[in-house]
Amino acid sequence: IALPVPLPTLFDYLPPAAGEAGVGSRVLVPFGRGKRVGVVVAIEAAAAVEGGRLKQVVRLLDDEPLLDAELMQTLAWAADYWLGAPGEAYANALPLALREPKPLPPIGDEYWSLTLAGRSAHDAGSRRGGSKALLALLVAGALSAQELTERQPGWREAARRLASAGLLARSERAPADRALPASSAPQLNDEQQQAVAVVGAALGDYQPFLLDGVTGSGKTEVYLALIEQVLAQGKQALLLVPEIGLAPQTVRRLRQRLGVLIEVLHSNLSEGDRARAWLRARAGTARVILGTRSAIFTPLPQAGLIIVDEEHDGSYKQQDGFRYHARDLA
Repeated sequence: IALPVPLPTLFDYLPPAAGEAGVGSRVLVPFGRGKRVGVVVAIEAAAAVEGGRLKQVVRLLDDEPLLDAELMQTLAWAADYWLGAPGEAYANALPLALREPKPLPPIGDEYWSLTLAGRSAHDAGSRRGGSKALLALLVAGALSAQELTERQPGWREAARRLASAGLLARSERAPADRALPASSAPQLNDEQQQAVAVVGAALGDYQPFLLDGVTGSGKTEVYLALIEQVLAQGKQALLLVPEIGLAPQTVRRLRQRLGVLIEVLHSNLSEGDRARAWLRARAGTARVILGTRSAIFTPLPQAGLIIVDEEHDGSYKQQDGFRYHARDLA
């Protein structure tokens, strides 16, 4: 079992009394005077015990492995390559909310809309601050959690207040009249068309490409054209950006162009939102994922394309804890 401690070793435990732990599952184990959440890395039929008997896993936290075989292999490679503690590498792949011994949050689609009382409150202007802004956002119609995060970061606290007052309603189904329109693509120039053709021909196989061009030369249009091809094949695309500040404008551009919800993963999100986005990517329901360097650990069961925007940027290097380079890992 890999535990989130700065030690270059794994730890042996007896399997839990209930349930069958698989490689990639989270388990709660006794460690020192407390308990820690670890990840099962290997299962041995027998282990040599020196100077005492093994402790037993307290509880199995997952019905099925949370980390798939490919991600487990990648993390083992990363810990070896960057000389990191294996437990810190495995923990790094999980959002903070999933490093706690709690049930997984629900990952169904989430839509918020105004109730009749909410419309009256908006018309009366009786709310202030974040609550007023949220009512104003929803007055035109229901919005998804992803869209709310894009337009009003930190909206959940206001949503909880308004929902408890009966002013907001939460649903797991999109309204019948709701669709995300996709805008038409501009005509690509010869160089853009060549880049899309060369990279597009390699989709489905592993091959890295470097797209070189000055600012404003239209690299993003190449990304968008390739993501469209990936989506048409039923696969997932991951787009890494160097800074959180670039995320909102990029999300808007992606959503308007592709007509799909964009999952976002970066440190400014609430831990619950990060965990839900990570789990939706793992389930394959998130088709396009946008994030900063830590998003490289997102599980992608139908991976079709990974784009590292501004790949030369130094912010792709993690400088504390488990050190890694997101570009090289990609």
